[in-house]
Amino acid sequence: MCVPMGNSRRDEYETVKRTRTKKRTRTREREPGDGGRLLRLQELIREEVNFLLRSEIRDPRLDGVEITMVELQGECARLWFTANTDEDRMEALDRAAGYLRSQLADSLGLKRTPELRFRRDPATRVFGQDSKEID
Repeated sequence: MCVPMGNSRRDEYETVKRTRTKKRTRTREREPGDGGRLLRLQELIREEVNFLLRSEIRDPRLDGVEITMVELQGECARLWFTANTDEDRMEALDRAAGYLRSQLADSLGLKRTPELRFRRDPATRVFGQDSKEID
């Protein structure tokens, strides 16, 4: 009769340990930027900035300005906006960016609030030029 040499209990323990770790591994891998959290955060920022522009900001140059899209990239958020006319909108938005950022930090409770950079929405710019040509 042969008796196995070594630590058979240790071998059993290692086998059980390996099978348990296999069960814990994720089967679905996620790519960076993939997921609903980023989309939800972008939409929340868009809604909150639009609310602040309508209710809190009293700069007459910002009447009729609406944020159409938010794009988050690291520590920066690009906010695309539409406006009825082009007169000093960018300057007024840049001046209000600090206030808007602090209000976002308070209302959304983010760990780090992104820097706000404003861009004119190119689709509405082209649409505005086409409508002027028709008149």
